[in-house]
Amino acid sequence: MRRQVETILKALLAASLAATLLSCAAARPPQRIQDAIHTANRYMPEYVAEANKALADAEHPDQERLRGMGDRLAVVMEALDRWASGQEKTPEEDKR
Repeated sequence: MRRQVETILKALLAASLAATLLSCAAARPPQRIQDAIHTANRYMPEYVAEANKALADAEHPDQERLRGMGDRLAVVMEALDRWASGQEKTPEEDKR
């Protein structure tokens, strides 16, 4: 079970990083990517909470490290969602 939780967290991290690299920071991603990011972000807090509970129940030796990874992943997904929906400022907007 420990391996399964760790694998899930790694897969979610890889998926979020891949979504980030699909488009440059100056342009919004295609609609299907925006929808995928929004969907992943909508469920991310639940995924992280379930993974953290499973880690606590299993008394995983790397529990704190993995919980931190899940929490950071949720923050990354939220930032990606803001960017994909156009709510995040671009570097050009920050200079104005």
